[in-house]
Amino acid sequence: MKAVFSVLIDGSDISTRLAPVVTSISVSDKAGMSSDTASIDVDDREGRIVLPRPGASITIMLGFTETGMGVVFRGKVDEVRSRGDRGGGRSITVSAKGVDTQGKAKEPQQKHWDEKSLQDILSEAGRLAGIDDVRVDQSFASIIRKYERMDDESFLSFGERIAAEIGGTFKISDGRAVLAKRNGGTTPGGSPLPTVSAVYGQNLHSWDIAPFLSRPRYKQTRTRYYDREAATWKEVLTETVIEDAEAIASSRFTAADEDEAKQKTESQKADAERGSGAGTVVIEGNIGAQPEGLCVVGGTRAGIDGTYRIDGVQHAYSRGGFITTLSLKQPQGTAGKDDR
Repeated sequence: MKAVFSVLIDGSDISTRLAPVVTSISVSDKAGMSSDTASIDVDDREGRIVLPRPGASITIMLGFTETGMGVVFRGKVDEVRSRGDRGGGRSITVSAKGVDTQGKAKEPQQKHWDEKSLQDILSEAGRLAGIDDVRVDQSFASIIRKYERMDDESFLSFGERIAAEIGGTFKISDGRAVLAKRNGGTTPGGSPLPTVSAVYGQNLHSWDIAPFLSRPRYKQTRTRYYDREAATWKEVLTETVIEDAEAIASSRFTAADEDEAKQKTESQKADAERGSGAGTVVIEGNIGAQPEGLCVVGGTRAGIDGTYRIDGVQHAYSRGGFITTLSLKQPQGTAGKDDR
């Protein structure tokens, strides 16, 4: 199959002009905690490409002539870098991010809320940052915080902190903020994310997988809180799905009440289950792969084949083709089990 691309800058399609000089296009999409990124490398020996303005909107589509293209990145131009030497070689790299790095999302804010839901809190915080589209996973949206504040926190930092406390992932991309459930496998609205395959002899180029990592494995997670009515310390314990672990993971910080303690233990549980295995696979370009979705690995060997959570996606286009690299975590099913 022949790999193809399309690039739009401020709505104008520049693909035809880029085609003779583009050397590579890469797009990185990770599960929260960081912005989507993209870069376009261009042979600039004749200086024919007009430099895009900082902050210009950019859309990148990748695919194959036989199957069509799909959008893999939307964001803003963050940096344009020129390289060259006296031997005549010249190149340009256009870098972009899903979050507008010149916008108010990075500006520290002062704000507090009393008896508000996370949906209301994050929506109001988003508006302070100039982001009106804030989507919170349905399992988190109605959680009530008795008191919450932004104390010189940016919206980026605030969203990441909230996500870490309740077992979510937070990301801003293309003017939209999303708080999704970690290991949930669904969109904030509850729709299932796509499952992709990585099968030896079909679309799998290479793999490097450790389906069993000992250090992050815990049988239970624990958080302490002070029960004011009973005037005593109590704790919340949550079971993980890791069968062969014995240790208990304890939160470093106490919770304000029982509800917050439950949220913290669920977050620790998600971390433990996600970190119980890790690896990467390189497959033929697949625009359907998304962080928090699932990847089914097959045809490698017993104990490796199975289902894994996609933690990050890296698309790479070059004149040699289009491949997708998936970072994998949270082994499930037969992954890590060789019953022979």
